[in-house]
Amino acid sequence: METVARYVADLVGALERYAGRPALGAGDRVLDFSELLDLVYRLAGELAERGVCRGAGLACVFGGNRPEVLQVRLAAHLLGARLTQIVVHPYTYGVDFVLRDCQPRLVVHDMPVPDTGAARLGLDELLGAAASREAVALPVAAREDDVARVTYTGGTTGVPKGIASTYRALAARADGRGSRESGEPLTYVSVTSLAQRAGGRTLEQLRCGGRTEVLAAFEPREFAAACRRLRPVSTYLMPGMVYRLLDDPETAAGIPGLSVISYGAAPILPERLRQAVTRWGGRWQQGYGTNESAVICRLTPSDHEAAVAGRPSLLSSAGRPAPGVEVEVREAAGRPLIAGRTGEVWTRSAAMMTGYWRRPDLTAAAIRDGWLRTGDVGHIDADGYLHLDDRLVDVVMVNGNNVYCLPVEAALTRHPAVAQAAVVGRVSASTGEEVCAFLVPAPGSAPDAAAVAAEACDLVEQALAPAHRPTTVFWCAEIPLTPQGKPDKQRLREQANSAEQPLSYRT
Repeated sequence: METVARYVADLVGALERYAGRPALGAGDRVLDFSELLDLVYRLAGELAERGVCRGAGLACVFGGNRPEVLQVRLAAHLLGARLTQIVVHPYTYGVDFVLRDCQPRLVVHDMPVPDTGAARLGLDELLGAAASREAVALPVAAREDDVARVTYTGGTTGVPKGIASTYRALAARADGRGSRESGEPLTYVSVTSLAQRAGGRTLEQLRCGGRTEVLAAFEPREFAAACRRLRPVSTYLMPGMVYRLLDDPETAAGIPGLSVISYGAAPILPERLRQAVTRWGGRWQQGYGTNESAVICRLTPSDHEAAVAGRPSLLSSAGRPAPGVEVEVREAAGRPLIAGRTGEVWTRSAAMMTGYWRRPDLTAAAIRDGWLRTGDVGHIDADGYLHLDDRLVDVVMVNGNNVYCLPVEAALTRHPAVAQAAVVGRVSASTGEEVCAFLVPAPGSAPDAAAVAAEACDLVEQALAPAHRPTTVFWCAEIPLTPQGKPDKQRLREQANSAEQPLSYRT
């Protein structure tokens, strides 16, 4: 007999148990737990009448972060549907492909979407129809090994690929979060995509009786105002958000009310992280993982405290393996390497994906004997901390030698006139590839572009080796990001190889 999905049953139980508490807010509107559960039952009833059921695909396309993203997700989980959600970002593309590939029975949307043959339903129409229904309790239809979500990623390297995760895997991820949290939950201020990490984090808030406040977009001063109003709060930030808060005069020295800060999604510059930790205080924690694996390693609050107290190298690490997660660094042939040796990061846990949706070829290449290849390059130090050196696709091959981009970026940003740096490779007739750097000037500075670029490159040579020195530097107003908040290296490579990109410095 198939087992009811514990992840969903626990969520429904929490919505019942914490009736009357504030649950989900956005602006002036705040739903309590019982109101949210009633709405979820109404939405589920309406979706069921339109053919959404256990195993059926439901796709949702939203033009921005809004609480309805979570409400529809809860309804889909209750029905045991296979959910794909897209919150459109300035760099989002491939929506037509995704809506065909995920094979939905119904597409719910609040913005124009392409006609891919599936039935379409406007979000306002769904909400209106649901509001006119009676809130009738429904049993949990989801089962542990049903596919709960198909999340798309990999758009920077080609056609998006769907990552299939079961309800059992979602429960394992929730267990991992719950193992490090105790006491009364703080209000969670959500500023990242609800179709990605923030969505799962918000559902965990509900599971432990906590409130979430959804901000439609991230703006430093609006975020700070929410922290003051709802204090004490926790949040999840991408590195670029941390930088913006550090660079804004009103938030640079601290954010009253902000008590717990989680961060991730992309590598963070150690020096800027140190500035934030020492200026703002609070409890800091980093989660390193991928969409395919969920969280792999954590850098804990005590690790951050130790870093600022005398172990600064910890801030450049991804932390140690999370509970229930195995991590190995392996050579190209797949054999594990000893501590200190650099290779590809492999991981195994109950929280990882079952595979790529409708792509057995990609699944076979990524998962071997239950272990997942992350595509990240790194090494484990003597204390068990994982250090990420690069992505396999981002290694610059200069004269056949690997130049890892992250250490170069960290060295470049040690220059006081450089706020951010991104390093990529481009074709070279003499060395195969050459190292190119994109630099963002520090706020308030008007650097002599060529002089500062040369000085920053000197820092790379001093910290690493002459071969790591960028041969070309471009100044830009900002580093372009992918929808997941990571530097868009594919776009930067295209710019570096384009004659239209203005050159700032050339060795």
